[in-house]
This record gives sequence, C-alpha cells and structure tokens, in this order.
Amino acid sequence: MSQRLSKRFVDSIRPTERDQFFWDEDLKGFGLKVSPRGLKSYVVQYRATGARKGFARRLTIGRHGSPWTAEEARAEAKKLLGSVAHGDDPLAKRQERQADMKVSE
Repeated sequence: MSQRLSKRFVDSIRPTERDQFFWDEDLKGFGLKVSPRGLKSYVVQYRATGARKGFARRLTIGRHGSPWTAEEARAEAKKLLGSVAHGDDPLAKRQERQADMKVSE
C-alpha cells in the first residue's frame, strides 16, 4: 500500500494479526512497520551493492513517537538512501559496530 506517511495516517493505523508494511508514496524505500502488538517503527528498505548485491536490506530507523515523527524519520531515510546511492551499506556498518562492541564497553 502506498500512501504519504503523515502523523494523522500513522496514528490511524490499527494492528492486525501479522506485521504490516506501509510505504511512502513520495520517498521510495521509506516505510512504516506495524507489529501485531501495535508497535510502529519507521524503516528504510534498499538494495545494497557489493558482496550481497541484489538482496533487499531493511533498516529500522526508530519507533514512532518520541523522538521520531514521520517528518523526522523521512529526513533520516533521505540521508540513509543518499549514502546507499554513494555505495555505502548503512545496515552493514551498524552490524559491524555492534559486533565490535565488548561487554566492558
């Protein structure tokens, strides 16, 4: 389903038995995931270049509400998709940072 993701639209969505995805009609790859428990998270989906070329990657920006509004999440998605266009893989970078973290840190 393609719809402009706005606060009014996001607040009106009700959960179902399965995860739901709603994609923004203005920014390709930017969307909203609604879990069966009612949690709403902004996501960005893209295809990375390099070793995993052709595989779709989905990165969670953050939960709806404090601090993420639809407009703030859209701005962050633009940044992430811009870095993907320049050959970066934001999800791989996040995974590397998490793997490098030690318990003592």
